[in-house]
Formats: sequence, C-alpha cells, structure tokens
Amino acid sequence: MIDTLIAAAVELAAEDRRIDLDRPAQGSEMARQASAVPARWRAFAQCVLRRETGGNLNNPQSRETAQNRSGSSASGRWQMLDASGWRDGGAWLVFKRLRSVGLPKDEAHRVRRYLASTPIHRWDGGFQDMAFVQSVLEGGWFHWRNGDHCDGLVPR
Repeated sequence: MIDTLIAAAVELAAEDRRIDLDRPAQGSEMARQASAVPARWRAFAQCVLRRETGGNLNNPQSRETAQNRSGSSASGRWQMLDASGWRDGGAWLVFKRLRSVGLPKDEAHRVRRYLASTPIHRWDGGFQDMAFVQSVLEGGWFHWRNGDHCDGLVPR
C-alpha cells in the first residue's frame, strides 16, 4: 500500500515537471506559480495590460494572440516587440522564471527553445505572463513606460 502511494506521488511530481507547450498552466503547479503576477506588481500589470491590449490579468488567454497592425512587430498580451529581440530574450526570461520556481533545467531549456522558435503572438498567455513578470522583477518595467498613469503604479 505504501509503495503504491509513493509511486503515485513520484508520478505526480514528474508530471508537474513537464510543461505542456500549448497550455502550460494545465496540470503544472510550477507553471501556474511562474505566471502569477506578484501582488505588489498587480496594479501596474493590470493597467499596462488594459492599455496595451485590453486583456484581463486573471485570464492568461485574453488577448494572447493580439498583433499590432500599424507596422510594428508588437504582439501578444503585453505587446512585446517580436522583431527587436523580445522573442529570444523573452524565451530566456521564461526560462529564468521557470527555474526560479524549481523546474529542472532540461525542461526549462525545452520550453525556451520552443518559445524562441515561435512568434510571441502564438505563445500561450501564461508564457507571455512569465516573460512580463521576470522582466519587471529584473527592473524591466520601463519597457512599458509611456508617461501615463500606469507609470505611477510601479512599486517603489
């Protein structure tokens, strides 16, 4: 009986360490943790998300496929500039975010490689949120600065 319980626990832990590339938060507590916007950044994040795409912070799939049609490569929930290096840089931000919640390095690299080869507007909203969160935690909030009231919501 105990052997069965241990085997089941090990199997569940292994499943949590494998990220579904299409819907990362499904079945992975680590992915849900990594994509969660910290409480102190939520007001800024919601303001920026509303301004950039009209997305809903509580629904990672809202506006995940958004694309700027005015000639810019800005895309996804947070309007990251795909052509200026955000695809590769964002993939590394997701890697760091996933590692920070304990995802094994090999699995985090698998996710990073997938994201680096995929246009941002095709990333799941959870991955987009991970890139945003890691960026602001590293001081990158200024990427979304534009002189409006959102700037005043940056935690000090």
